[in-house]
Parts: sequence; structure tokens; C-alpha cells
Amino acid sequence: MSGAARWLSLLLLFSSTLALAGCWDQREIEERTSVVAIGIDRDETDPKLISVSVQIPIPIKIAGSTGGGGGTGDPVRVMRASGRTLIEAFNNLQRRVNQQLFYGHTRVIAIGEEMAKAGLDEVMDAFRRDPQIRRLLWPIVVKGKAVELLQTKPELEQIPTVFLMSLIESGSETGRIPDVNLGRFYINLSADSEHPFLNYMEVGPTGVRWAGIAVFKGDKMLGSLDDQQTWSFMRIAERQNGGPIVFPYKGNEDELLSFTTDTTKVDESYRLENGRVHAKFTVSVEGDLIAKSFDTDFSDPAQIAELERGAKKYLEDEARKLLDTLQNKFDADILCVGSKLSAYHPRIWREVRDADYFAEAVIEVVYDVKLRRTGMEME
Repeated sequence: MSGAARWLSLLLLFSSTLALAGCWDQREIEERTSVVAIGIDRDETDPKLISVSVQIPIPIKIAGSTGGGGGTGDPVRVMRASGRTLIEAFNNLQRRVNQQLFYGHTRVIAIGEEMAKAGLDEVMDAFRRDPQIRRLLWPIVVKGKAVELLQTKPELEQIPTVFLMSLIESGSETGRIPDVNLGRFYINLSADSEHPFLNYMEVGPTGVRWAGIAVFKGDKMLGSLDDQQTWSFMRIAERQNGGPIVFPYKGNEDELLSFTTDTTKVDESYRLENGRVHAKFTVSVEGDLIAKSFDTDFSDPAQIAELERGAKKYLEDEARKLLDTLQNKFDADILCVGSKLSAYHPRIWREVRDADYFAEAVIEVVYDVKLRRTGMEME
């Protein structure tokens, strides 16, 4: 059973049983309404207002629930309210509900892109002060409106939030999606030697998909990296595998190879030269050939070496594209160069911390690629 499924089972159990007595300020569980996801947007009619959406599961409508369940109708309800502040929006929402809204089971905070670009100081300050909001939940940025994410109906799960949780958890476990929880986002927001990022989701006609990461400077979103750029970032900075790569063999665009990667080691070196930081990342990866679109004999060691050179060139080209975006377009140090300087090279950091050290840095990424296996077929 997945972590998301276990969580849902516990939620249903708690929602359908009576609370045990014992505390002077107790509130019976059946007298509370659990919120599993929160959406934050700018109000559509008045941009000065904040719109809050909440996703509420209805246990009796969920198939397999403790009380029999499986009734007709949607297993979740999405409710919205607006206010001048986040707290006022939540209060206005509470006035429309007959039971106390409980946020201790919230697992996802979705933030609309417009809201993220305007700044999240007020939003994060309110969540940071609320003891019900857990640091291990998933904050994400949504392309478009956050409420659209809460209103989706995935085919593989009854509750959209459970689908999102499974998507992020399985992706982070396999190294395809960054593991960014609310606690880590708080830490990155407070640091002066690195910049934050969050997972970026897109809602389309076929459902929800992970679309990369949203890059921040301070509390404001600057833009996003697509999946390929994010995977390049993860190999360099997160020591994760990212997704599979597809590259042309010997530069021929009609002959494509599909290659998985397993990041084994990342060596970093830093120095200061003429007032500029020089950083070098040496990334060692091992890989497997998983598909090819042409005929060739990979039993020949020379062909294996050619394959490794092709993968190396592709990965280094992708790294250069990533660096160009981060340094020249965003000037956002999500590679944590500043943090590494602060921790391991304090003399250099003291000289550059007040300058635009990241945009002016000379950063080199070198890959060492080793092929482990070519699969069952050699030709």
C-alpha cells in the first residue's frame, strides 16, 4: 500500500470514529470538517482580494470507506471564499460551513501562478504561524489557477489530492521530481545564500501533469524550468537521476538513443579569480541503454565508447542551457553555490556575498558517463 493510500485510510478511519475523551479543550472529530488541500489565487473579480479554495473529502461517498461508502456523487467538495487577507478569506469560508474546518490533514497547498509572481510573503507568514499546517505537506505552483487543480477528477484516484500526493511521492522516490516540502521552502526563503523553488503543475484537458519547477527570488516567482531543465538541475544540485534522456547518435537526428541515468557522484570545486567565482561540477553517471531507433552492433567496444561520448555531449549541452537560464534570465541561485561558499569557503563568500556573485560566476559542468548495460538485444 502506498503512503498516499495509507494516509487516506487513516483519514477515513478518523473521520468515521468518535474521538476519545480526555482533554479540556477537546473537539469531537465528527464535529470537524477535514481539509485535504488548499488553493490560493488572486480573486477573479477584484485582484486586490485573495481567493481561497479548499478540497473536502466526503467519506460516505468514497468507495471502500469504513462506513460502507461508494455512494453516488462526487467524493470531494471544493469550496471558495475571498478576503482582503488570507486569514479574512479563511474566516469568510468558515462562515459558510456548519462545522469547524480542520487543517491538520492538509497535504497540498496549491498556489496559482499569478499569486506566486505577485509574492508569497503574506501567505507563507500566515501558514507559518498556524500550528495545524504541517511542515511536511507539499506546496506547489499551478500554471493558471490553483482552484482548477483542486477541481480536477483524475481517473486513477477518487480524491484529487491523493493522486497529487502519489504523483509527487513516487516521483521524488525515483529521483524524477524534486522533494520540496513546506519546511524546506521556509528554509530556502529565509536563506541569503540560495533561492527557493517549488514543483510546478499544469492542468490540461487530459488531467494533471508535473511540468518542472517554479523558480523564485525571495518570495516572488520569476519563471519556470521545464522537465528537461529540471532533470539537468537535479543531476547537478540534487544528486538525483532525473528522467531518461533521448539524444542523436553521432549527431544524426534520425538515429535516436534512449538512455537512463543513475547519478553516482558529484564533485564540486570553487575558487575566486579576478573578483569572480569560478565553480566546477563534475557529475559521474552510470546509464543503461533502453531503446534505439536504428540498427547497430553495440557489442563493439568502439560503439559503446561512441554512445558514452554522445550521452556526455547531450548532458553537458543541457547543463549549459540550464546555466544560461538561471544566470542570465533569472539570476537565481537554486544550485546553492552561495550556500556552499558560505559553508566551505567563507573567505570567498565574504568577498562576493554583497555582489551579484551568481550571475557573474563562471560555472562549468563536466559529465563522466559510463554505460552499464545495453539490454538483452545487442543489435
